[in-house]
Amino acid sequence: MPDGVVVSLTALLPELLLVIAACAVLLVGPGRREGGGAAPVLTLVALLLALIVLRFGETLGIRGGSGGGLSFDELAKYVRTSTAVIGILITMAAWSQPAAGERGEFFAMMLFSLSGLMLVGASSDLVTLFLALELVSIPAYTLVTLSRTDLKALEAGTKYFYLGAMAAAINAYGFSFLYGVAGSADLGDVTRAVASALAKPAQVLPYTLAMLGVTLSVAGLLFKIAAFPLHFYIGDVYQGAAAPVAGMLGYVPKLAGFVAILKVVAATNVWRGGDVPLFWVLWWVAVLSMTIGNTLALMQTNVRRMLAYSGIAHSGYMLVGLIAGPLAGPGVIGDGAAAILYYTVIYGIANLGAFTLLGLLRVRGEPAETVRDLAGLLRRHPGLALLMALAMLTLMGLPPTPGFWGKMALFGSALASVKDSGPLNQWVVALVVIAVINTAVAAAYYLRVVASLLLYENDEPAEARQADAPQMGVVLCGFLLLIFAFFPNALMNFGRAASGPLRAQATPMRLDVPVQSHPPDAGHVHPS
Repeated sequence: MPDGVVVSLTALLPELLLVIAACAVLLVGPGRREGGGAAPVLTLVALLLALIVLRFGETLGIRGGSGGGLSFDELAKYVRTSTAVIGILITMAAWSQPAAGERGEFFAMMLFSLSGLMLVGASSDLVTLFLALELVSIPAYTLVTLSRTDLKALEAGTKYFYLGAMAAAINAYGFSFLYGVAGSADLGDVTRAVASALAKPAQVLPYTLAMLGVTLSVAGLLFKIAAFPLHFYIGDVYQGAAAPVAGMLGYVPKLAGFVAILKVVAATNVWRGGDVPLFWVLWWVAVLSMTIGNTLALMQTNVRRMLAYSGIAHSGYMLVGLIAGPLAGPGVIGDGAAAILYYTVIYGIANLGAFTLLGLLRVRGEPAETVRDLAGLLRRHPGLALLMALAMLTLMGLPPTPGFWGKMALFGSALASVKDSGPLNQWVVALVVIAVINTAVAAAYYLRVVASLLLYENDEPAEARQADAPQMGVVLCGFLLLIFAFFPNALMNFGRAASGPLRAQATPMRLDVPVQSHPPDAGHVHPS
């Protein structure tokens, strides 16, 4: 076997461990009650082994490198490591949740989706990136519809599948334009070709192809992060899916989508002030995602739907960091890409903890879903009530929770980029002001849940299922949130190192193009 193939296979060992475990789980688990208990054990062992390989790979002689459409750089390391950690938390949360006959499919599909997310981080060409994104998405469609007798889950899964297929088609169409501009699928070649084409609007054909490629690619990826206008599915999916599936959907597709968007947007030079039309697209998407997401969440009494719609707003916050990019300054506060990577992990942990807790609670034998169902939990189960409150306060961004540090990094990176934005300075500042206002609005519905947990009583308070592993999963989520609250730099510096390849990919030229002094109408974004 050629040396290059051996190196590639050893570098892919974490993904291979997950795929092998997924196949093993499929063999022992589906439809067989006696195989249900082995599925979570095999899943947990595979994820722990993958984490050990990622942490001690160099000591074990496993090296990275690049080739074959993959690049095992710092960005890949961050995505793969955080995926393994979150995967362990999801496994604990879902240990006893699916019916015994469904655990095989659940954990196998989860492992396939996590392996796809790891490959998204390592992808270095358009073909590998697209295939990795679909490896994330297709198992997720199965997970949502896993309970074949639950009509809500089947309806949610159907919507999720058809909208996901449409988004994948748009994404593939956009990638085809990028390939046409570059004549290569390699992201480095795409970066150079797209930046060159967008620098010369007078050359109509290359400029148009590049603009179509970037716009369609980003539009398709907005579905992954559940941002406006491709957010309509999220309420039904989060309400209809099992609790651990909903928690997983808050992290896996979102991180995959943002990493892919970062890789595509790095090719456009928008972070150097060179692509003004894309700036306005991202500006409006961020504003509308934050505003519509928070407005819809504020109207909800169902906690699942509230968390779903708040996820749209969180995508809007992260888009603020995307506009700043990884180029603003040497510190963490000036690195929008690092802030996105940090915030996505924190959001994923808090969201998973909240959904796992909801899955544990029962009111009159039915899952607890409304704000009223949570009333009196402090008296019955003080530990669970405090952990749920911690998750809500983290999502809200209250100091000194890690959600606060994440929002500070996102908004601070945008303000730090102002010095390089030229005539767009006022609109970057306006975006941050809108984000801060939306954060204040979001506090209303998060504090409503906290007040119900800690201050109010219910004649029929929720009872917690006796499930050791999911409760341990919630405790681990809370423990990580506390660690990152008091030691945020550990994860932030990891994210800063991970954004290095994006800084290297982004072209260093500053393009002199006409700049609009006012934003175009939201319904009609046109190049200047």
